[in-house]
Amino acid sequence: MKGEWESVNPSLFTLMKLIVGLGNPGKKYERTRHNVGFLVADALLEYDQNEWTRGKGPFQINRKPFQNGKALIAKPTLFMNESGIAVQKLLEQFQISLSDCLVIVDDVNLPVGKIRFRSKGSAGGHHGLESIIREMGGDHFPRLRIGVGSGDLTGKDLTDYVLGDFSKEERPLILSQIERSRDACLDWLESGETAVAQKYNQ
Repeated sequence: MKGEWESVNPSLFTLMKLIVGLGNPGKKYERTRHNVGFLVADALLEYDQNEWTRGKGPFQINRKPFQNGKALIAKPTLFMNESGIAVQKLLEQFQISLSDCLVIVDDVNLPVGKIRFRSKGSAGGHHGLESIIREMGGDHFPRLRIGVGSGDLTGKDLTDYVLGDFSKEERPLILSQIERSRDACLDWLESGETAVAQKYNQ
């Protein structure tokens, strides 16, 4: 299905921002901790009464203009450690600067129920962020980190942990967290980085 925005003059895309939720494609990973970025992106489209369509690259994007054309929402169709390839294609194709690209990722260093906004910074061991920094040659892009940690993870295989499902006790927290993350993304579009950091970094 062809997206409605495809008939729009490409130069208008320079007014848009980009929000990318990171995760792994496929049913196997759908509800895992590593895919909360995808879940927030899904929540944004649901809020906007929008839907996904295949982009002209390794990503899915919103079929209709999001929030009257304020942003492009995307999910890479590559695995997490190749996320940067999709982000690079998106920024190039839609003429969006890296600093206007908000990346949504999971964070094992934050407990479930917490989110944290940063305007730039290192990958912190996250393979998706590592891939974006490598492909783009810099880390000056905002990111919304979503807590998926639970207690002491010392000595645990973090790969198995992040690719695992949320526990029964964690599920109500993560649902609330996804809604809060969605709202943080919308506030970022409307109010900018400083306002979002002040409101959500608590």
